[in-house]
Amino acid sequence: MGLETLSTVEIRERYHKLGKDVPNMFWQHGTMWIDTEDTDDLRIIKEVMEDEVLNQNLTVDFNLLKATETEPWDQWSMDIVEK
Repeated sequence: MGLETLSTVEIRERYHKLGKDVPNMFWQHGTMWIDTEDTDDLRIIKEVMEDEVLNQNLTVDFNLLKATETEPWDQWSMDIVEK
């Protein structure tokens, strides 16, 4: 199973176990895009990536893209980086 598929499955599984709604998220060109205003979602996703998906020498980094007139919602990008 590829990294993008594995991470998506593991994240969805964690949300299911927590009884929380999964935020809209998708991979594009090696970056995961997450539509959320709840920073707890970022904590959960980071935890899953570090505990279930990535090698020990890797982690994730989030960047916020603020809402605009054409896309009136905040969106986070997640990239995989070295620790």
